[in-house]
Formats: sequence, structure tokens, C-alpha cells
Amino acid sequence: MLDLMNSEQGTPPNADDDLPEVADGSVRDPLEVALTEFTDEKRRGKAPSIDDFVQRYPDLADQIRELFPLVDNLERWKDEKEVECLRRNVPKEFSFDKLGEYQLVRELGRGGMGVVFHAVHETSHRPVAIKLLPWRFAADMTVWKDRLRREAMTIAALKHPNIVQIYSFSQDQGYYYYVMQFIDGVGLDKIIQQLKQQRGLRRSSRKFFPTEASRELGLTYDAWRGFAKLGEQIALALDCAHKHDVLHNDIKPSNLLVRSNGQVIVTDFGIGGPRESELADADDHSVGTLMYLAPERWNGNGSPKSDIYSLGATLYELATQSPIFDCRKRSQLIDAILNREPTGPRRLVAEIPVPLERIILKAMAKDPQERYASAHAMAQDLRRFVNRQPIEATEQKIWQRAAGWLQGWFRSGPKKSR
Repeated sequence: MLDLMNSEQGTPPNADDDLPEVADGSVRDPLEVALTEFTDEKRRGKAPSIDDFVQRYPDLADQIRELFPLVDNLERWKDEKEVECLRRNVPKEFSFDKLGEYQLVRELGRGGMGVVFHAVHETSHRPVAIKLLPWRFAADMTVWKDRLRREAMTIAALKHPNIVQIYSFSQDQGYYYYVMQFIDGVGLDKIIQQLKQQRGLRRSSRKFFPTEASRELGLTYDAWRGFAKLGEQIALALDCAHKHDVLHNDIKPSNLLVRSNGQVIVTDFGIGGPRESELADADDHSVGTLMYLAPERWNGNGSPKSDIYSLGATLYELATQSPIFDCRKRSQLIDAILNREPTGPRRLVAEIPVPLERIILKAMAKDPQERYASAHAMAQDLRRFVNRQPIEATEQKIWQRAAGWLQGWFRSGPKKSR
């Protein structure tokens, strides 16, 4: 069963406290103390901020800003090599069809460092999903086992109707896994593809036959308030996580499951592993997973506002049925995320309501300070839009919009009026 042990949080020494001593009684260098805390937090799967350490140790600010980015890059490189090595050894198939009290039905997918199965409890016949660490006798891989356990414990503490529920953490036959709620829903990425097909068929005047998913949800390619309702649910789930000091780190359409009643369930929190290193290891054929990454994440500075950016990018794609940047190579996409403004949604789809465009662009501002102050604030604006009330998001500064439009114009050429 899930072990809800509380891990102790390290606290920095106060200026008036005695400096820590080593075994021989000598005093440890304060920079060494700060550096040890930083690397320990990185290795425990956290995302320590260099700015936080500057505030923690103001007397060491210059040294921290100079040294810690180098240490951060070294830790990422080590993680990348470890991930690369482990991925080569993930089995394509598993010889067992049962884990503990659960009968495995089928594999649902692979992501990060886990494999997810649909399973059924052998006594109650309750359907569940199981996330498995895919190496036998992972007890010898303490870091990865601890990451999986921490992921399970962290998500289990988040009680929200739009966040997947975690039931237990266990091991069997040398494999570690956790059991969670089985969501009978459709990935938002699949829905976006269906809506894109709808729009294409309408433009070509061909008869459109709605898919089962879009028909049950009542969504069409121009269901603006329907899109906002989905976004509001995701924002409220993120607000719950952020209030528990938990970042999702991997908001994207494929991690958002939509039930037939319109309920969204947020899954696959990026807690248990080094997400930045996994993303950095992506090749040119997997740029889709990078598309929703906030610019500051490339510098290791993830925050709640990074999740807000990712939600904005998801809503951009949902509303326009187009990615924020049309790049096929990883290097091109990274450059676009860091240096380019996305084409305004209404330039792609003129029918998008102005308030919805403002919400999306505010969430996706390059500067985190220009985004919504919280996921709750974004949810409130989405609710106002649904209720046809004035939103709080103001129009983007005209020079910023003009710069973004000019960049898009020079790269793609002038758009024909609709």
C-alpha cells in the first residue's frame, strides 16, 4: 500500500547560527553547504530555483549565479546519460499478465520512465490503471524507485475531481508500480485531430460525419465556450496542485483525458523524473512533446506560471487546431519558443472571439510576470468568458503584437483574408 511518509525538508542556516561542522570539527564553507543542498534537491527530483538560493544565501549571490548554472548543466547531462541508458533496456513486451491482485488487460502507453497498463482487480473487478517502473528488481535502482514512490505519494495528496486519483504503491515479482483511477475518456490530442478534420471537411464543402468522441462531447471546431469550459477545469486542477506546492511540468493535450460528460482529468504529472533532461534528449521526430514547454523551463526555472504557459499553448492548439509553431526540427522549435512570438490565434482563425484570444495570449506571454498571477486567476477569466462577462486580461501591448505579426509574416508570407 501507499506509504505516506513525510520527507524532511532541509532548512538553510540562519546568519546567527553556527556554521555546520564536518567530522573533524572544522567549519564547512557556506558555499559548499548551499551547493550540497542544491544538488541534493536536484537528485531528489525537485526543481530548485537559482533565484530561490540567492534569496536563501544573499551573501553568496554572485557566486551562486556564476557557479550553480554550471552545476545544473552537469546534473542534467548526467541525468540525460542515465535516461538514455535505461531507455535502451525497457522491454518491448512483458512476460507477466498479473501484478499483485490485478489482472493486466492491455498496455495503454509509455511516457517518461513508466509503462501504463489497463488492469482489473481480481476480486472486485474494478478497472484501474497501473503505472509500472519497467525494470525488474528496481530496488537496486534506488533513485528511480524513490522517484516513482514520490510521484505516487504527491499525486495521492491532491484531492480534486479533475486530477487522477492514486490508490496504492506496491511491488510484485521484482517490479515497482502504483495503482490509479482508470479514466474512460479520450485524449485531448485525439479530439484536436478530429476537430481539425471537421474544419477541413467544412472548408471543402464535403459532408461531415462526427466521430463518436466529438459527438458525445458536443464539440465542433468552433465551440469556443466549450473549449473554455475544458480549459477552466484544467486551470482549477492546476490551482489545486500549485496550492500544494506541486508543479505538473508536463501539461499537453495527450496528458488530458476528456470523458463523455465533458469532465477533464489531468494525468501524468512530471514529478518522478528529470523532465528537462528527457525533453533535451528528444530527437527530431518527437518535437511534439516540446511544443508546450515554457521558455524559462529551458533554463531550469520552472514555476506555477510555467504550467500556465503550457495550458495556454494547449488552448491555442485546441482553438486553432494548429500548433503554436510549425517546426519539424528540435533546434528550430527551441529557437521559436525562446525568441519568437506565436502567430495571433485570430490571424489563423478569424472567428475566434477576441476575449478568448486575449486569455490565450496572456497565459502564453514570454515573460512569466506578464502571465496570469495564478491558475485560479486564469480559471476565473475563462469562466467570465463562458458567462459572457468582461474578462480581466487586457489587450496585449500593440508593439508586442506588431512584432509577433511581423515575425510570422516574414516567415510564412501574407495571409489571405477570410
